[in-house]
Amino acid sequence: EIHLAGHAEQTDSDGATLLIDDHASPVKDDVWALYDFVLSITGPLPTLIERDADVPPFAALLAEAGTAERRLSRARQRRAA
Repeated sequence: EIHLAGHAEQTDSDGATLLIDDHASPVKDDVWALYDFVLSITGPLPTLIERDADVPPFAALLAEAGTAERRLSRARQRRAA
């Protein structure tokens, strides 16, 4: 099972950017890209989008779930080909 979540950006004491899994933000493009990469290796897997805080309106949740479903569908099609 794959868990997807948004993240917050912080800077550490050396000035490097840290991406903190926050379960409160939308899934960002770099996470979607990583998801696509993993699916290209593993094939489709059950996927959960984690939103434990700052839950948006239901329509926004459905849109994010739709994005995951489209990407899963592409992975299924690649496996079938």
